[in-house]
Amino acid sequence: MSSLLRLSSALRSLRTPTTKPPTFFSPSRPPPSLSLPRSRHYSYRNPTSSQVSANNKVLYGLMGTNIAVFSYAMYLQQQAAQGFPGPWHRFLRTFTLNFSEFKNGNYTPVLLANFTHIHVWHLFSNMLSFYFLGQFLASAAPLITPARFLTIAFGSGLSGSLGYLLSRYYKMRDLSPRARDTVRGMGFSGVVMGVSSVAACLAPHAKMLVYGIVPVPLWGLVAGYAVYDGYFVNSANTTIAHGGHLGGLAFGLLYYFAKLRGVRF
Repeated sequence: MSSLLRLSSALRSLRTPTTKPPTFFSPSRPPPSLSLPRSRHYSYRNPTSSQVSANNKVLYGLMGTNIAVFSYAMYLQQQAAQGFPGPWHRFLRTFTLNFSEFKNGNYTPVLLANFTHIHVWHLFSNMLSFYFLGQFLASAAPLITPARFLTIAFGSGLSGSLGYLLSRYYKMRDLSPRARDTVRGMGFSGVVMGVSSVAACLAPHAKMLVYGIVPVPLWGLVAGYAVYDGYFVNSANTTIAHGGHLGGLAFGLLYYFAKLRGVRF
């Protein structure tokens, strides 16, 4: 769910030899000043510090999980380099998503691959993006509760994994029905895209500074990445899991309109 000039780093192919710096951005104002539109169909009151604090615990807990898995992956890579590759290979089968292995019943990575990174820039860019966008949601208490925050995060991650698998299905079908997929997907950016879509719906005109310089409204930033992912989703040469990004984005939008706006489908 990566890469180049992205809101977050994507599900990254293990075939990619290096990672490139992402598009860095930051709110032009501190996230806690998030102002929600008054036209929404729910009541408003100033969020208490305890409510925001609870949301921040979810934010930091998810970031900590990513960092812990990354640290474990680095340890196993060193073990493999020293002649003990077994644990590293088991890690890849458990914590990275592969279409062929999924077809054979390996379903655990659908969740765990969202927390996996094996390049420091991949981890850094995802965590930086998630921190800034997660602060928007954390400050939106009481509308956003810890349970809703977790639902958005895990729902976007699972939806992103399914979007990635769907894109791999079409690519493998074009190659050969019996071809074995050699690409592995991983990364937190399906979650980041889901969180960003909810944040963009809550505060569409909040300004984000791309590269810390160029001010862009949040809705425009998210829409731009959605168009980018949609355009390249079927590209044969990309190492970015555009389908995973779109899957996470779709869940965030559906959750907002189904739960936060009270829309019934």
